[in-house]
Amino acid sequence: MSVNSFDPQQFDPSRVSTELGKTLVEQALAAARAQDDGAELCLTADEVAMLAPATTHAGWGAAAQDLSTEELIMLIRLFTLGEGQFSSWQAGAKSAVVKLVRVMKQRKEMTPELTAWIKANSDNRFLPHGDLMDRL
Repeated sequence: MSVNSFDPQQFDPSRVSTELGKTLVEQALAAARAQDDGAELCLTADEVAMLAPATTHAGWGAAAQDLSTEELIMLIRLFTLGEGQFSSWQAGAKSAVVKLVRVMKQRKEMTPELTAWIKANSDNRFLPHGDLMDRL
């Protein structure tokens, strides 16, 4: 486990764009593909810093529409594990996992096994479904 630096500007709402750049999506997918099936992510400090803004980006719901189910699952696993391992990835109810899971549910491809895996590998009480108040 490593200690990371915290950048409070990453949570500044004025800096958040609703469109998630294609480059950031591709970088997240590349990082997700490079992982093995273990519970420890193998990312460099630069990759962790580069992907930190993606963990809470509002654009995942739209960006995920163009991704395959396999890619969605890889990203869900990446962001679930990363939130527990990197302090700069703490996302709470704004986690990319919540947005990706919603797309999986819309496609009727969310499985009980994936839900159980997310809960078993995260301390974030909002995963995988998000904040109850947001769903009302």
